[in-house]
Amino acid sequence: MTATLAPFRLGDVHVATLCEGWAPLPLSDECPGQDVDWAVERASYPWAFSGTDGWAWHVHAFLLRTPEGDVLVDTGTGTFGPWAPWAESAGSDAWAGVDPASVRHVVLSHLHADHAGGTVRADGTPRFPNARYHAHPADWEHFDVDPVIRPDDGQRYDARAAMHGLAADGTLSLDPDDREVSPGVRVLHTPGHTPGHRSVLVTSGDAALLLTGDLLHTPVQAAHPDWRSSHDADPDVGCASRVALLDRARELDWHVAVSHFARPFGRVAAGGWSSETEGGSPADA
Repeated sequence: MTATLAPFRLGDVHVATLCEGWAPLPLSDECPGQDVDWAVERASYPWAFSGTDGWAWHVHAFLLRTPEGDVLVDTGTGTFGPWAPWAESAGSDAWAGVDPASVRHVVLSHLHADHAGGTVRADGTPRFPNARYHAHPADWEHFDVDPVIRPDDGQRYDARAAMHGLAADGTLSLDPDDREVSPGVRVLHTPGHTPGHRSVLVTSGDAALLLTGDLLHTPVQAAHPDWRSSHDADPDVGCASRVALLDRARELDWHVAVSHFARPFGRVAAGGWSSETEGGSPADA
């Protein structure tokens, strides 16, 4: 499942998926309070599941090669490693095609370590030395007082403390506004998963691609965006963000990319998630 994924083209923008690996996480933690027929879900989206009682949690970052320069959305786990032991790992190969010096902007959807752990090197210096880093101040403040602690080893699993040097040297932007960080790359505040969670809307000509961050974890949420998620710090706010943004994605026929899906690209259709291959054509389930 960690094989190199085909690039996705959105007009003049080349989107590369950087898959670090995947681990099985328990289905029992998903969609609390809902009676989900996981057998039906597994039949519809076999790539999303692991065994009979797990889903395949992938860790993706996305490199946007735009006419104005490279933009990286999320940075992988870095020195933090995965939340659960990898079933498969791409290791350093996941980043083999990325020149850190070429990245001009790094957008962090939020500060959980599977999205922001690779922001700096082990010594705390910027991993992408020529980049401007973008995070929402609500996350910066939240994780200062309420860090994520892994239950298995007691270690911190958010990148707030590791990023202290970026804030000190002025390379970290904590501008809270929805805005373009680079032409055609717009950040959107979509709180709930974390207080400062962001999604990213990429446009090229008439085409648009929504990078959801952690608005979605399993395909069933695309069909039921109003269902609460056990992954959200504020489930009710998370539902509101998910409903609002997925409604827009469906109505405006945006392409969508999901950080934790084995097949990250698709669309939100009337009946739920519809996978796509390179270039936006439907893929087999």
